[in-house]
Amino acid sequence: MDNISTYSEQLLTFNNPFFFALILSFAIISVVILLFVRVVFPLQKKFVNETQRYLLERAELMALFANMDPDPLIRVDSAGNIIQTNEASRNIFPDIGIKGKKINEIVLSYNSLNNDSKIPIVERINNKIFSVIVRGDEKLGFNNIYLHDITQIKNYELVLESYKNKLKSFADKLDNEYEELKRSLSLELRDDIGQKLIVARLKLSDLGKYTTDEIQSDLEKIYQRLREISKNLKPAEVNNLGLKLSIQSLVQSISVNSKISGTFEFFGEDERLGSEIESCIYRVIQESLNNIIKHSKASEFSIQVEAGSNKVSIIVSDNGIGIPEEYFSLSGLNNSGTGLFGMKERIEKLNGTLKINSNSGEGTILIIQLPRRRLVDGQNKTSIS
Repeated sequence: MDNISTYSEQLLTFNNPFFFALILSFAIISVVILLFVRVVFPLQKKFVNETQRYLLERAELMALFANMDPDPLIRVDSAGNIIQTNEASRNIFPDIGIKGKKINEIVLSYNSLNNDSKIPIVERINNKIFSVIVRGDEKLGFNNIYLHDITQIKNYELVLESYKNKLKSFADKLDNEYEELKRSLSLELRDDIGQKLIVARLKLSDLGKYTTDEIQSDLEKIYQRLREISKNLKPAEVNNLGLKLSIQSLVQSISVNSKISGTFEFFGEDERLGSEIESCIYRVIQESLNNIIKHSKASEFSIQVEAGSNKVSIIVSDNGIGIPEEYFSLSGLNNSGTGLFGMKERIEKLNGTLKINSNSGEGTILIIQLPRRRLVDGQNKTSIS
């Protein structure tokens, strides 16, 4: 018994290293626990609270900016359920707020979108074309789907492509018509003018057989024919006679040669408008009348020109069969020539407009408006309305 007491006293004394180490370890553990309870745990709790508050504020700020965004923005959870939308998306997709609505019901390509991809996917939604891109936030646990309406841009691209095709077709057609013009002019000079000159030369070589009046008549016909060809190539009459008399002469000539009854009315002051605009007006009317002769099957046509203070208005109308709808398509342009398209290009070059009213069997009305130009120091200047 005495031995046990002796061992206990020796074990529980500070002189025993084991007992001392045990007491020191207990003290250290107590201090560490106290440090965690009083310092670390409060700091950790504060950090978590600050982090949650930061994420909440960030989410609220993102929601505020999303709602202000003019483009549609849709927020979804990891399962693809729609959890938030902005006003723009609600205006475009009225049923987007239905509970349980899935994003792939609206954006069909959502499952194939990559959060890390910076290249958007183009998708047609509700008859509109959108650029769609996804941005994810792992900390907040949701994805934002950004939609940008590019319908107008895509439509412009289609229109531009259509005009490129028409322009190419128009250029090809011009080349063909230029070659046709050279061929027809060559035939006119060789078969018509050339033959008449040969006949005149034969008559001149035998003056005893033919009278002077007969020879003069032949030469006059040759001269008039050359004038007609020259006038078609370049309307010199506009520079010499002025716009009103030139158009009047053109209408009378067309009426006589085509047997189509034509009328011409001119309103406003008959004063010079400048060679560029006068040539454009004359050419447009000339091309319109050529179309009437070739295609309209009309019995009557009328030309009205109004020279106002700020613009010149031209109305060309006929009572023919009208213009078929397919003429305005690319295939129609390829098959029908460049008449109206060429007129439109000529008019728009001078900042003018061309409107066409045509119904099958009810004739055609062309309404052309060109900004009035005035001569200043020998140069054409556009009048400011």
